[in-house]
Amino acid sequence: MADLRYSLELLSGLGRELTSLADALDGTARRTSWDAEDVGHRLVADALDGFAGSWDDRRELLTRALRAVGAMATESAATFQDVDDQLAAEIRAVLEPR
Repeated sequence: MADLRYSLELLSGLGRELTSLADALDGTARRTSWDAEDVGHRLVADALDGFAGSWDDRRELLTRALRAVGAMATESAATFQDVDDQLAAEIRAVLEPR
């Protein structure tokens, strides 16, 4: 069996960071309406409206993906910790004098 090396601290930290990033993205202001007077030309305003609408959709997809991967990292860290604890308990049981 191949050796598996991991850092519970890094894995659980990754989960927290990704969730935090998703929260930050989710909280960004959504300005989806531009006026020609704001930007100087109707074509520019229309382009900005199109970009903002697409960005809102993409931001939602990205936020969902960040939350999902963050949850996977957090759950993986918890599972690795549980397995590590179980293996340690089994080793202690074998090594204890009878």
